[in-house]
Formats: sequence, C-alpha cells, structure tokens
Amino acid sequence: MIKLKDILNNFLYEEITLPVKVGDTVLMGRFKNKKVVVKTIGKDEHGMPTINGKKVVTFRIPKTVKETILKEGKTVSIFDFDDTLAKTDSWVYVKNADGMEKQLDPAEFAVYSPKKGEEFDFRDFDRKLRNPRIIKKNVDLLKKQLSKGGRKVTILTARRLGAPINHFFKTLGIRPYVVPLGDANPQKKAEYIESEIKKGYTTVYFMDDSPKNIRAVDSLKIKYPGVRIVTKLVK
Repeated sequence: MIKLKDILNNFLYEEITLPVKVGDTVLMGRFKNKKVVVKTIGKDEHGMPTINGKKVVTFRIPKTVKETILKEGKTVSIFDFDDTLAKTDSWVYVKNADGMEKQLDPAEFAVYSPKKGEEFDFRDFDRKLRNPRIIKKNVDLLKKQLSKGGRKVTILTARRLGAPINHFFKTLGIRPYVVPLGDANPQKKAEYIESEIKKGYTTVYFMDDSPKNIRAVDSLKIKYPGVRIVTKLVK
C-alpha cells in the first residue's frame, strides 16, 4: 500500500529542480555569505533536495555577472588619451643593458616590442602636458559621448597623473572622468574595463591607438559574451 506521505514526497522531489550543478559555487553559513563548492546534490529522508548533504534552504545562489548586468544595464565610453585625443611633446625612453637610450613617440611605442634587456622610462608622462594639440575628430566624438545622458565617459590613461589631463580638458570646456593607471601594461586597461563590467555595464565602447591595448580588451569578449564590447583602433 502506497502511503500519502510517500506520494507527496515523491511529488515534491520531482517538481523541485535546482539551478546549480556539481562544481558550482553557492553561499552558506549563518549570513549565507560563505562560498562553498557544490560536491553532491541529493535528497533527504523527506525527498527534499540537498547540497553537500545539507538542506537547500540553508544556501543562497550568488548572482552572476550576467544576471547583474541584465538588471542594471548601462553604457560606458572609454577613451585613451595620448595619440587618441591629443598629441603632446612627450617621449618614451628605451634603455638597453649598455646604458644607451633612445626615444619613441607614443605612436611608435604603441607598436614597439622591447628587445631582451631593454627597459622603458616614462618620465615625460609624469609631469604636466607639453604642447598638447587635440585630435579634433576624436575630441568631437568625445564631446558627443559626453552629451548623451545616462552614459559614463572615461579617459583611461597609462599616465600616472590625472590633474594635467583634467586641466587640459577644462580649457576645452569639458570634464570627462579621468582615470590615471600609472602603468603601460595593456592588461591593466583590460582589468579596469572588466571592473566596469562587473559593476553592471552592458555596453562598452573603447578607443585606443595601441593594438596591444585593443587586443587585451578584445579578449574580454570571450569571457563576457553577454556584454557588447566595441573597440576602435585609432590609426
């Protein structure tokens, strides 16, 4: 004879499905904020689902980046500064193991591959801008982006100091948000843009004169297929 309790337990077990699989991470603990990797999924004596032998009600499934950005969809436009929005009389110095030094302008540095023993010196980029000249078509695009409501517009520069750039834009009558990374490693720009994606930005526009920086940011397209990432190489 089949008991009503067994029927109900079987019904409950068959109808409840968990949006997790072995290997996923869930949150547990008193405040449901401790990350735990799912090792087993089963059921208790009442037919209710369990994770790692514990009742599902003691767990919380964290929001994924994709879920967050679908809820908080936003757009960010990000521009490089040197040789993208303006040209300056600034050089990147290349020192070799013998102490010899040569200089590259930003455009040359953007495509330069260092030889063994060479080191870069960015001292010209740690001071005020020298003889800045705008690249008009790109600055016009920047102004257009700034005029769009509800859009974040950022200047993402490898320079260490943001104040000189802020002052330069102030003379043009605009005030974009300037982020000085203090690092010419292309991965740093990709990491910053990834941090914006994690904040909920669903669309990212990125303009830069360096193919290395473009490639680093393009790599995020595979990691975040739900995010629209548009890159433009300045030539």
